[in-house]
Amino acid sequence: MIARLNSAVSLSAVLLVATLVLASACSAPTDDEQQIRDHLDAMSLALEEDHVRDFMRPIAEDFIAGTGSLNRNALMLLVRRERMAREEVRIQRMNTRVELVSSDRATATFQAIGTGGTGLIPDEGQLWNVETGWRKQEDDWQMISARWERAL
Repeated sequence: MIARLNSAVSLSAVLLVATLVLASACSAPTDDEQQIRDHLDAMSLALEEDHVRDFMRPIAEDFIAGTGSLNRNALMLLVRRERMAREEVRIQRMNTRVELVSSDRATATFQAIGTGGTGLIPDEGQLWNVETGWRKQEDDWQMISARWERAL
């Protein structure tokens, strides 16, 4: 009887620990992580709706991209040019991972499929691997860097 009771207690302890581990692995993002994800969602929507100013809102003044040749102003011109070249733009982001590096620094990596064209069916599309750097400024996160490369 005592052996059976010890076995039941051990099994209960193992199940409790397993449940806690699984719950922590599946936990909701922190407020900081969610804020960065929200910015990425808003940027995708702004790009699709041709609202370049809204797209640029979370981009820091000292933003730098690629090999260092693309600053905030150059990014704004690039986004504006790409939007003017296409009637429709759609962005699908997936596999988003936000990692808090410190209390005021984070990275967000993801894959994005961008499609565009002039008709109902996209004329072009591309899969990208994207890595972004973020800095917390007061209570908000700003994108300070970005790097992307074709995935295929």
